[in-house]
Amino acid sequence: MDSKTIRLLLIVVFCGISWVNANLYWQQFQSLPKSYLGAEYSIEITLDEIPQVYQYHTRVTGRVLRVNEFVPSWYQGIRVQLNLYTYDGTYDESIALKAGDTVRGTAVFKAPKSYRNDGSFNYKAYLKRQGISAVGSLKDVTLLNRSPSIRQQTFDTIKKADLRFAGIIAALTIGDRSLLPYQVKQVWQKTGLAHSLAISGLHIGMVIGAVFLFVSLGFRYLPLSPAFRERYNKRVVCACAGIAVAVFYAFLADFAISTVRALVLAGIVLAHKSCCIRVTPLQILLRTCLGVFIVDPFAWQDAGFWLSICAVTALFFSSWRWRPREGRFASFRQLWFIQWVLLIIMAPLSVYLFGGFSLFAPLVNLLILPIISFWILPLSLIATVCSLSDGISYAQWLWHIAEQPLTYVMPYLEKLSGHPSNWLAIDSLAVTREARFGALWALIIAFIVPVVRNWQRALLILCLPLSAFVLLNNRDGQLRVHMLDVGQSQAVVIERNGRALLMDTGVSYHSGFSVAEQVIEPFLRYHGLVPELAVISHKDIDHSGGKAYLAKRYPNIKWQGAKTNNPCESGRVIHWNGMSLHTYWPTASYAKGGQLSRNNESCVVQLRWNDFKMLFPGDIEMAAEQSLLASLESKGVLNSTILAVPHHGSKTSTSWPLLQVVNAKAYVISYGEHRGYNFPHRYTIQRLERTGSPWYGTQEVGQITIISDGDSWSLELPHENR
Repeated sequence: MDSKTIRLLLIVVFCGISWVNANLYWQQFQSLPKSYLGAEYSIEITLDEIPQVYQYHTRVTGRVLRVNEFVPSWYQGIRVQLNLYTYDGTYDESIALKAGDTVRGTAVFKAPKSYRNDGSFNYKAYLKRQGISAVGSLKDVTLLNRSPSIRQQTFDTIKKADLRFAGIIAALTIGDRSLLPYQVKQVWQKTGLAHSLAISGLHIGMVIGAVFLFVSLGFRYLPLSPAFRERYNKRVVCACAGIAVAVFYAFLADFAISTVRALVLAGIVLAHKSCCIRVTPLQILLRTCLGVFIVDPFAWQDAGFWLSICAVTALFFSSWRWRPREGRFASFRQLWFIQWVLLIIMAPLSVYLFGGFSLFAPLVNLLILPIISFWILPLSLIATVCSLSDGISYAQWLWHIAEQPLTYVMPYLEKLSGHPSNWLAIDSLAVTREARFGALWALIIAFIVPVVRNWQRALLILCLPLSAFVLLNNRDGQLRVHMLDVGQSQAVVIERNGRALLMDTGVSYHSGFSVAEQVIEPFLRYHGLVPELAVISHKDIDHSGGKAYLAKRYPNIKWQGAKTNNPCESGRVIHWNGMSLHTYWPTASYAKGGQLSRNNESCVVQLRWNDFKMLFPGDIEMAAEQSLLASLESKGVLNSTILAVPHHGSKTSTSWPLLQVVNAKAYVISYGEHRGYNFPHRYTIQRLERTGSPWYGTQEVGQITIISDGDSWSLELPHENR
């Protein structure tokens, strides 16, 4: 490598670092100052997204115009996301908020948070990618100005059109999926069509292709003068017209990140085609990636970016690796083969993002995508233009025509999605993560390696993934106790040799949010675990809220403790997976005498495995702690290696006598940020520090994992810096 090339590389690296730092600074500049977090302020905002209406609240997103006396610059663009709760009467439901409205109200801001666990969705990073710097609640709303955006007007027209599949039409035209029922989302995901509901390269490409074809026909058949034809290059005019219409389409989709990325990809490809620049597929792929990173340096954080790149790479690779089909129905056979190439090469990414893939996806995409591309999407976009041109009756008529194929297709899609052979849920298998992805990568290698005969290919596809699966599906036999980051609640997963036990199930809310669905189940799928036993410490919703969901998802779980037919009782011992669970509280006399508050009804359970012991006292308080110690013949039985600090570190728990008896080597606390509490209390922290042993809280470090071989132990914080 010569010095000129080295200098060029250094310049490129320096420019790239500078560009990323500039974007990071701009993100910080567009953030709400931290001094406005945590208290009530009078605000004015302009809504820039269609409000999302739920059962108990409405979620709005907008740009801040004023917070008390603070007025951001017009170019600063501070975006926030706020919830208007309806159950307490603070939100006048007669005000149907719309995108484009300017409103005044009283808001309480807080910094975005994520549950930091293996498998949990990074909600904080997602909001950051959307340019949202703060979340919170909004009340006492007053409408200052009503000016519905074009996107909102289209949304309202679609909603009023009495369409059977309004959600699909809205997703394809303006990129809004709030009208999509959950069942439809599941059907389209389980049949491999979910990508068609997000405006991406497929949709932008179809729009540009249609415009390109239409303008080309105009050049061919319209009576244009020779001077006009000589002056304007047909290919350039077609490309410019296609890009112009695609930009309008992206405008309807509110210039979503995926749409902007698709525009950049299409623009670079068209520029090469229009200028007759000959490059290899690898060069065009690298140049498009460079263009995307210039426009959006953090595009690599989006799943859509990797799905797009992986799909394009698979297409380029298939054209290089395999010769085109010949003979009868060659085009159809080639498309069919490409669908299978996409399925196999994208399988690891699909499992990583969605937990599995559809075996029927090649057939479904081959049959349904042409209907979407050549019928539903064009008619829907023409209808949208009509609706914006005061031709609402024509728009509704076109939308009804556009959705007609769906009335015939959806019943078959529903049957296919429910077929037991359709969705291969890899992440629900009780195998290691390494075995899952190792087998999938081995399948890809076996598929692309050149061989002479078909029987050799079949043998390779059968043996190589199976060998990788067997070699990588090994558990180390160690005990792992995971205290999950679940906010102001508690959920613990205990695993050994691929078998799992749950201690408490986290909180659930009236809004439908459940820690069991958003945290516990993704964690179990991430590690390939199926819970066999679950213990509920007491009835409080922050410990038992996920029981109903988990009982439905895992019907073979054996339940113990509160809200079950097997309540906790002192003296009971459960043997499981070579370990034992010893229950010390509540005693029979206290339970029958009705002397306990709900917190003091908590099961006090000790996990034992050889010399390792961990105590789980639930939300037990000092009065019950004193009675517990008095009921023991030998207080030494409570001596434990690790103590899960009771009641999230409340000052009414974790008495000094209990700490002396337990004599733990480390303390772990499950708690989160909550305006009504101040956990862990400073008095509790002082008592813990007095013992000389360290303590760790999920609010600060996220998921806490204790690992033991039965003798020694260690503590890991896998998401401390996330």
